[in-house]
Amino acid sequence: MIKENIKNCSFFIRKEFENTTFLTQCAPCVKKFKDMKRTYSILILLAMMVAALSFTSCSKDDDKDIVFSNDYDILEINGAKYACYGYRSFITYSSSWEFSKNIGKILLPCGKLSDAEKGEYDYDYMFTINLKGKNGLEKGCKLENFSPTFESSTDWKTVGYEGGSATVTDKQDDKWITVRFDSFRFGNGSTSYSLNGTVQLDFDED
Repeated sequence: MIKENIKNCSFFIRKEFENTTFLTQCAPCVKKFKDMKRTYSILILLAMMVAALSFTSCSKDDDKDIVFSNDYDILEINGAKYACYGYRSFITYSSSWEFSKNIGKILLPCGKLSDAEKGEYDYDYMFTINLKGKNGLEKGCKLENFSPTFESSTDWKTVGYEGGSATVTDKQDDKWITVRFDSFRFGNGSTSYSLNGTVQLDFDED
């Protein structure tokens, strides 16, 4: 019961974040993104309080099954290492693929690695890879074959693909997707990004 309550809390908070319209829509939404991270600790506290309400009604055997952690992956962008809050994180954003439109998004919510190592989970940045193609994302496919473009919450400028590779190394339909970045590069002359590392991300298909 405890695990189920925690799962429900996570689902509620995650969906509330997903329902916002700031995700790479426009520059004014940057403020909303910054404001949202300030509420992170409050949301975590509320979720833990709700889960705690069920403790007295559960047996001791239930307690042995509790797994409550804030895991993250390490993503390197332009040589700097970030904590990427993906599928295993308590709160994340869902990457997606829309079959009706043949488009998808890889969302990379990140924070400073130094903060994450201290247990401070701040969502400071959002990096987005926009995709389009006739087929959806499957294990073994390469993101460079989906006309990728890149956006960062630091300036919301769209930059095109320049080189390198990104491979879907694993996937569970409508649940999660794992992507390995190997010098996956984007740029427009004045701005450039190079991604390295492997991340497991929440993933929805419609």
